[in-house]
Amino acid sequence: MKVAVIGCGPAGLAAAHAAVGRGCDTTVIAPKDMTRQEGPLLLQRPIPGINTEHPDGTIHQIVIGGTIMDYRYKLYGDVNIGINGDILKPRYYAWKHRETYEKLWEKYEHLIVDRMVTRDELAEMHNEFDLVVSTASALTMCRRDVAHNFQFKRVAITPWVSIKDQPENTLIFNADPNVPWVRSSRVFGVPVTEWTIDTMPQYARVIKKPISTDCDCYPHVLRTGRFGKWQNETWIDTAYWDTYEAIDGRSTDQDIRRILDGIWTFAGQDAGAVPDMHGDQRPTLQGDDRTRHRL
Repeated sequence: MKVAVIGCGPAGLAAAHAAVGRGCDTTVIAPKDMTRQEGPLLLQRPIPGINTEHPDGTIHQIVIGGTIMDYRYKLYGDVNIGINGDILKPRYYAWKHRETYEKLWEKYEHLIVDRMVTRDELAEMHNEFDLVVSTASALTMCRRDVAHNFQFKRVAITPWVSIKDQPENTLIFNADPNVPWVRSSRVFGVPVTEWTIDTMPQYARVIKKPISTDCDCYPHVLRTGRFGKWQNETWIDTAYWDTYEAIDGRSTDQDIRRILDGIWTFAGQDAGAVPDMHGDQRPTLQGDDRTRHRL
């Protein structure tokens, strides 16, 4: 099976890892630069063959100044938008995001074709490849961006924590509407505070957090990763499993199709009787019985 992966960020290389692991002829197409990694980055599920050790740490989460619904409203203006699996767990196990990306880069850098993929090219790539996986920004690649809605939230980040002596591997969500910052994190040694645009301090860096989209420009393309799918609650491991399952599904479909075709051919022979695998003579199926056998 020939697989093309668009994008060489963490999600793109995780998708490539899944394809290579399934024995596919895999090509990664993207400008050959490692994507800048910012924020409290981690994996909640290990990627097989890459994260082979025990979890790198336990992440502790705390909500202050209100409830998690208050936090959602403060950040997104909507209590229905999920964060961290929708239900805030007090703790969970995690693996290091940045080290995972570095391992994937070292392993698959040689597969990267150093160039951009155009919108028109992406729309036709399924004619050349059995599976096309895109982790490129759905907003950038949209062919009818005026007609499609892309929901996202701009958030500002600064490289420090906002809680004095904040412990390692903690995420503190601030739901208090009178406090300017929304989340203070120290994850695997990286301190970050997130702010709403209205309250951000000077020199803060503004990023986009995708939420959802109705874009349907590429029905033949598997879009995955947070920016490829343009969906909140999507991570590197999501790209790995989306790709793995797509390849597994296509392979299984082909096997089932061959089985069904074989049953139909066997049942549809013109001879009055055909030998079964034990050499017995059994009549071929006729009429409704043949249809039921095919199903």
